[in-house]
Amino acid sequence: MRICFFCNLIEFKPKGNVLQFFILLRALDRKVAQLPAHEREQYSLDCVLPFQFRNGMGGFTFQHVQFHKSNHPIDDIIRRDQKKRYDYIFIRGRNDAIKLLDKRPALGSKLLFLAIQYNLNDPYIMRRLNRIFKHARLVFFQTEPNANRYRTYQLQKGNYSSQELDRKIQVLPQFVEPPKDSIYERPSTDHLDLILAGVIRPRYGLGVATKAIRFIRKNHPKAKLRVLYPSIVGKYQKQAKSLLRTPGVVDHGQKSMWATKKLILKSGIGIALLYDTTSDQNPSHSYLSRILEYMALGVPVLTTRTIGNEALLGENYPLFVLDAYDIAEQYGKLCDPFFYEEMSRYVSSRGERFLADNAVQSFWATLQQEYVIGQLAT
Repeated sequence: MRICFFCNLIEFKPKGNVLQFFILLRALDRKVAQLPAHEREQYSLDCVLPFQFRNGMGGFTFQHVQFHKSNHPIDDIIRRDQKKRYDYIFIRGRNDAIKLLDKRPALGSKLLFLAIQYNLNDPYIMRRLNRIFKHARLVFFQTEPNANRYRTYQLQKGNYSSQELDRKIQVLPQFVEPPKDSIYERPSTDHLDLILAGVIRPRYGLGVATKAIRFIRKNHPKAKLRVLYPSIVGKYQKQAKSLLRTPGVVDHGQKSMWATKKLILKSGIGIALLYDTTSDQNPSHSYLSRILEYMALGVPVLTTRTIGNEALLGENYPLFVLDAYDIAEQYGKLCDPFFYEEMSRYVSSRGERFLADNAVQSFWATLQQEYVIGQLAT
């Protein structure tokens, strides 16, 4: 099986889309490494990137994935396919998938497309996504709610049978690297801090979190809100920087993936807020990758109730919050060690399926199944 992967990443940075792509690749790399030698020889995994990836960068090491820098990735992928005859071409990025179809329509039969976001109310976006869906071999969505929403949309249009949609629409969830055994063990006697990790956007509730820590510190003066972020979005920078100077807030800036995991464990309570005002509520059908990090580490997460979060944590999850007052109230409840342990076990159990070596299994099975179908067709 020969696969070429592409994601239009400008540079290596410890942020969500970069980490998710490399965690997926490393999970596949480990999967191939587990095969008997004679089976491993049948696999060829290439990855084309706009930047030079060096093995070990960001802690990511590979045995079976070959990386290639290219200033013109789609042209390069087409040339490589002429030599290697890939079975699959995996692309994350709508514009790049369209470019591949424009330049070499026949490669649609090999295209595995990862759809991140789409807007049902935007005709331009939907025309492009629908074109990709028509010609691609498979289209993957990152959450069940987003996949189900697109399936319902296509059923209503009536262009595909239910059976066709069941095969072509797949879910490829975000992956989480399992924690190292020695990463950190939080003493149960330590006070609890809040931690907010990830890109800072207006809809991610930094203002709500900073307001909450002010309330919490009235009864728990040692409590802190730790904030880690690879970047702050555009015009929000000035306001965000002001919020990060709030008493009780610790601005950690950018940290590596493993340093972030350690700080999450040390803090004890994750924050993942989403206040979605988009017209079609697309972000609400997903969830923030930071939630998966908290869950995988067994760290209770205070999060807003959204369609994606309900699918992730269950409709009756007791730590859904609406505002700063809810956060302060839930913080007080989590100070009870018995309730904290109960929530820790719950989120850990719900997060197990997103650990990379577990999450890759369904993707691997889909690749094998499609490969067999392709072989029979030829």
